Amino acid sequence: MDKKKNKKKYEILTDQLIDLIKKNNLKQNDKLPTVREIINKWNFSYATVHRTLMEMENRGLITRRQGKGMYVDRLETKSSDKQVALIIPSHFSGFKIFIDTLAGIRTALEKEKISLLISISNMSHENEKDTIERLISKRVDGMIIFLEDHYRQDYSHISRLKEILFPFVLIDRFIPELDTDYVVVNNTIAMHRICAYLKYNRYCDKIIFVPDNDAPENISSSEEKLAGFRGALKVLYGQEDGMVLSLDDLVLKINEISSTYKNIGICMNHDGLINELLERLQPQNMTLPRNCHLFGYNNSFETPLYPTVEQFNEKVGMKAAEILIDKMGNPGRETVQVKIEPKLILPDPNGNFFMES
Repeated sequence: MDKKKNKKKYEILTDQLIDLIKKNNLKQNDKLPTVREIINKWNFSYATVHRTLMEMENRGLITRRQGKGMYVDRLETKSSDKQVALIIPSHFSGFKIFIDTLAGIRTALEKEKISLLISISNMSHENEKDTIERLISKRVDGMIIFLEDHYRQDYSHISRLKEILFPFVLIDRFIPELDTDYVVVNNTIAMHRICAYLKYNRYCDKIIFVPDNDAPENISSSEEKLAGFRGALKVLYGQEDGMVLSLDDLVLKINEISSTYKNIGICMNHDGLINELLERLQPQNMTLPRNCHLFGYNNSFETPLYPTVEQFNEKVGMKAAEILIDKMGNPGRETVQVKIEPKLILPDPNGNFFMES
């Protein structure tokens, strides 16, 4: 029987692209043909090519860089009989945090020749629960889980993993009420450093925190940022509570606030909020007041435009995979909880950006 006849079109195209990479001896970061070139070469539809590239990106075979094209990431190597699953809440495209985290996970797993299965919950709590049950039945050897936004409302599926001693590690987010293995960023210390920079280097007499518009407030990373912000203001200004404004309120009040204080620091929950703020101001013919100093988070853009925080997501992914590998071999060992030290990315006098030492 011809196996090719039983394959779907995107699977056939995937094989052809992998064959192209191997025949041309392409290495990591080598550029791949464009979508149009692939369509012309193999005569597949745009929908098939798009599906193929999305699947290859999910598997970590390629990386798509916005405005620049597609690049080789890693070719799959012969694996052992072990398999680990990565569960993430959203598709990789447009989310640097997932791309970088995946790179770190793959680096650690490939050293041990452990294969990786990726599942996307689409920010659905029910999908996340169902996915975990399905993966247990498929007898994967362990899981790395990036929890969807509403996990604090019901984490019974995570409790069950712990009860049955199934090896898993949480990344970026953790459950304070549950003792689990996790690797996260030390968001509290990052906020202390941001506020200190704004006070002493930008001479801000007022600092504001802008939370994420869409995500619930009780995500552990957001809680830690807010706690770090309030703790920093208590130390730096003697304030018991800081000013926290939604993006909507900030747009409405930014001119009033800028006229009240000499310099204002604005700490964003993530870099994307900076773009949202500037876009919201444009239709009203408003610009960011000169005495407002923005500070982002996540280092999401290829070239920083404002100060931000490097979370070292690749390191987070690699450490999580290493902990999981150890736990798979020693299921009864104590939990390991790691907080990765972030660093600020700051402007120099020439308008360039550098990472603090």
